[in-house]
Amino acid sequence: MGSKTFRSFAMTSILENLQTAIVRQLREQMGAASATVVARRAADLDSQVEAAVQGALGLSVIVLDPCPQRVEPSVRGPVFLEIGVTVRVLENLLVNETGGGLLALAERVSQALHLWPLPSPWAGCVLRLADHKPWTNPISPMREAVALELHFLAAGSFAAEELR
Repeated sequence: MGSKTFRSFAMTSILENLQTAIVRQLREQMGAASATVVARRAADLDSQVEAAVQGALGLSVIVLDPCPQRVEPSVRGPVFLEIGVTVRVLENLLVNETGGGLLALAERVSQALHLWPLPSPWAGCVLRLADHKPWTNPISPMREAVALELHFLAAGSFAAEELR
């Protein structure tokens, strides 16, 4: 994979746009019947409350805030070379009536996102599962729920001006 660049600036959040694109892809690929898909934004209290509520509905997918992993050290901006994205899948064991379980949901999310070519303005960029520990098993936020976190990396190149 060639060297790609993500550039950040104040007017448009590259990270929020990426998070929104991932939520949209998951909703399109998985359909509404299998699980609820939401974005959790650190600065948005409503989305945090919504994400907590979704965990009570059986199966849910929460796209966490993307986080830069590598930056171009010699360019102002900053310019991100690699962005990490964590997707949490939750199963509430007490209320899950979907017919599916946590592992099946995690596999579907992995299939929907691994090697997914990102939409414009990230043409040429691909989201992929992390090489090391692509899935982890965090402590669940609720006793009656089980969770897995899927770790993805986006490495790509685009000009910041394309986002304006």
